[in-house]
Amino acid sequence: MFYLFAYDQADNRLRGRPLLNSGTVIDAFCYAGGWGVSAALAGAARVLCVDSSESALAYARRNAERNGVVGRMAFLRGDVADVLRGFTGKETPGAIVLDPPAFVKRKKDLDAGTVAYQRLNELALALMPDGGFLISCSCSQHVDRDDFLRLLQKASRRAGSELRLLFEGGQSADHPVHPAMPETRYLKALFLQVDGTDAAPGRTGSQ
Repeated sequence: MFYLFAYDQADNRLRGRPLLNSGTVIDAFCYAGGWGVSAALAGAARVLCVDSSESALAYARRNAERNGVVGRMAFLRGDVADVLRGFTGKETPGAIVLDPPAFVKRKKDLDAGTVAYQRLNELALALMPDGGFLISCSCSQHVDRDDFLRLLQKASRRAGSELRLLFEGGQSADHPVHPAMPETRYLKALFLQVDGTDAAPGRTGSQ
């Protein structure tokens, strides 16, 4: 198999594969399609790779071809937020992966970046059925894990859903964390499930 992707997500893709093995999966900010190809190899019926870069989509398509899964994958150039807004009513994805570039590259961008992360996750959660999976990532070193989880909770409330945190990950071992430099622990990957009647019997889903 042939992969082109950001290697810091390699471990997370392997761990998240069981969540991506059925239905339709959206790989948002797909870059070279690492998450999307992994979903197709796991057994997803259909994978939609979305990116604003045509060259990134060309890499994703080549990646899919070399792994023999291009027939179950579609590639769409566009703004992810616009694509998610336009997806409403068309199809219900079983899983969405949000792996955007860093929205907070400098501390002064923290407020605006936090809003951007929250709005993006809210759009994704608005499409998710009970029991669906959201893999939400941030590579912004200035957004810590607890703040990222809090903004996801706010997004879920605004989307009228509840979330269960299944597990979480960081960067792979070839991107080591320096004990004296906490900012080197930059990558957050949260694996979540929309918690409703199908996911958790006896609960009521959205509030």
